[in-house]
Amino acid sequence: MQLHGRDDDIKLLWSKLRELTKKKDGNDEDAIKNHHVGEMILVSGTSGTGKSALIQKGLGDPAASHGYIFASGKFEDKLHSPLSAFSNAMTCLAKYITIEHNKMGELPSGGPSIATLIRNKIQNEFDEEDVEQLRRVLPGCAELLGARRSSLICPSSQADVAAHRGGPDSRLGSLNLLGGKESISRMHYAVRRLLKIICSQLKGVVLFIDDLQWSDTATLDLLKSIFLDGEIPSLLIVGAYREDEVPE
Repeated sequence: MQLHGRDDDIKLLWSKLRELTKKKDGNDEDAIKNHHVGEMILVSGTSGTGKSALIQKGLGDPAASHGYIFASGKFEDKLHSPLSAFSNAMTCLAKYITIEHNKMGELPSGGPSIATLIRNKIQNEFDEEDVEQLRRVLPGCAELLGARRSSLICPSSQADVAAHRGGPDSRLGSLNLLGGKESISRMHYAVRRLLKIICSQLKGVVLFIDDLQWSDTATLDLLKSIFLDGEIPSLLIVGAYREDEVPE
């Protein structure tokens, strides 16, 4: 798709992408101070106005050429599956890390691959209960999360069984089991910790969530939690939505 008259918008997106590197590699006082400031961009417009194409042109294409990871997920109309688009974006991110980085082999220094470093930090810093919760909420990240430390699994409901088997309710299983603000907060904290580990090992990460007008409350609450965290390095969250289809 040709993007006529969108040069200023593309330049703005490029500038946000460049800031990821400055915040991670910068040595000046402002760069250090802003290193952990959360970044989020929302792009709105009616259907067919080129929102997704703009984000691909302004972020997706340059991200690939500069060594950043661009991972996307998309909500579908009438498919009410909590966290589905975020989970798909995280699956895309995890697959890139486990497949593309593993193709590169070990680091030039002779150390382990990026995927191995991330997996080891997850195994060292998370308890098994939190890892299991991440497996249910983000089933596409299972390989990156590493092998289970114990085979003793005691599902407490049909939703939990589906989650462990990777069935159609696997994304919903954790949400069905949470049952309270405290558990939801713990899930948010686990996802934020996971992103901190991943982003600290990468040059930059862009998570693009498309068609937010069809999103769910669980996703919006999680995105808000990530944005307000303030300690996730080199992460840019981008959302696109149809302004004429946002629920009242």
